[in-house]
Amino acid sequence: MPGPPPKSWRVDVTLAAAKELRPGLWRLRLPLPWESANHVNAYLIAGAEPVLVDCGSAGDPTLQEALERALALAGVALADIRLLVATHVHSDHVGLAAHVTADSGAPLWAHADDAHCYDPLRAPADTAAQREAAARRAGVPEARLAAYADLREEREGILAALEPDHALRDGDVVHSPLGPWQVIEVPGHAPSHVALLQPDQGLAIVGDLLCNVFAPSFDVGYSPDPVAETLASLDRLEAAGPFDLVLPGHGRPITDLPAVLELTRAGHRQKLAAVREAVEAEPATAYALAERLFGAEDDFFAVIHTHEVQAYLDHLCQRGELTATTSASGQLVYATERSPARR
Repeated sequence: MPGPPPKSWRVDVTLAAAKELRPGLWRLRLPLPWESANHVNAYLIAGAEPVLVDCGSAGDPTLQEALERALALAGVALADIRLLVATHVHSDHVGLAAHVTADSGAPLWAHADDAHCYDPLRAPADTAAQREAAARRAGVPEARLAAYADLREEREGILAALEPDHALRDGDVVHSPLGPWQVIEVPGHAPSHVALLQPDQGLAIVGDLLCNVFAPSFDVGYSPDPVAETLASLDRLEAAGPFDLVLPGHGRPITDLPAVLELTRAGHRQKLAAVREAVEAEPATAYALAERLFGAEDDFFAVIHTHEVQAYLDHLCQRGELTATTSASGQLVYATERSPARR
């Protein structure tokens, strides 16, 4: 995700873990160095032709060691992997993909709409300039622009911008030792997001579409309305079910999908209401609204929350509930018909 990298990429390898959820289906808990996320889940479908779903972050040799330790705990070596599948293209899910494919010879299957994460590797100067320009429009102060234009998270946390050997789309099938998995596109958190489903077994691997804790996060600037995409993706997952074991990218497996779907939808409704009310109270930029809603924060969380607020502002504008006006300084100022300046 855009923004500053962690203070150190080094992790405690002994925290890597593996748990068999069903015969042949393993959750690999891989440590992460982030203050906001201390682990990511990868999933191993073990058997004669093992399939690995997601692979964790790069950035330090200990992250690679953690992946290999988790695989070993499940009785598999990295060289045994025969297919690597990405739920989506973010550093914590595909950072080590180049290492996995090189060591195992496994092909990579991933969605091809990966510019949101690979632009910093493919076109760093242009991407930094675009991020700085977007931050200026969002009202970010001059002194903080460098944090918003920072590319180190992607450039350090991802070994290479790999082209997928197969570009995943709706209707694709991933064959595994536990049978076929249906692929559905579920964008929102990222344009490249997919989920893997086995409805007859009640199983779904959903990446960062949702988890047991509501924690919204969006790639802004690569689609018109990532919030609307997220809500539609939740509907798609629900319609494809029922599922009694849903495997997220972070946190414990989900065993009550209806409850977590309602928690997630309610969280988005509350966030939208909070942003709308803040704009009604006083027109403001995305950066100013993030400060108003979250308080003064360090660069890392300021970037995250400015992007979060920007996504909700874009959604409200798409619904016609807000207007955005460009100020003399080039900043986008959001207002409603009930905002003080509009009365």
